Amino acid sequence: MFTERMALKMRLEQMIDTEERLMRELQKERAFIFSRLREIDTKDQPVEEEVSSELHYIESTAPFIESEIKSENIHQTSKPSKNKKNRPSRRSKTTKMRESAITILKERTTPIRGAELKRLIEERTDFKIANMTTFMHTIEKHDENISKIGRGLYTYQTKRANEVILIGNGDVE
Repeated sequence: MFTERMALKMRLEQMIDTEERLMRELQKERAFIFSRLREIDTKDQPVEEEVSSELHYIESTAPFIESEIKSENIHQTSKPSKNKKNRPSRRSKTTKMRESAITILKERTTPIRGAELKRLIEERTDFKIANMTTFMHTIEKHDENISKIGRGLYTYQTKRANEVILIGNGDVE
């Protein structure tokens, strides 16, 4: 069932994505401006005269930024770049790991140890989990059906709020 809480969470994720995209665009524009300033400085001409003759408002910097990026890519083909866009974003990594964890928990009918769950997630995604407890807290907030039922035991519960899960060998004294 889709609730207002889930809708708000989705909107927050959309806002984060938008903020990240906007930050990347601003960084590209800043890089373009700095490169243009360096270009102007290398000409060794009086800056005051150029500023008055070239001062105008730019309606959209997208064409300039795109052409600058293309020219940078042509110049940088010989050396590896350490730009953020060359590596996957953290969000996609986390999303893949979260989806993998949820899938594993849904497949299991019995509770699973945190260490085993960590191993399975790392095998499926090829990503390392630095802190399993923090990772699971994040997942528990994202999906209310995931719960920690004991020390390091996690399970996926679907509409079983009234059931009691007994852990042990079955001997009750």
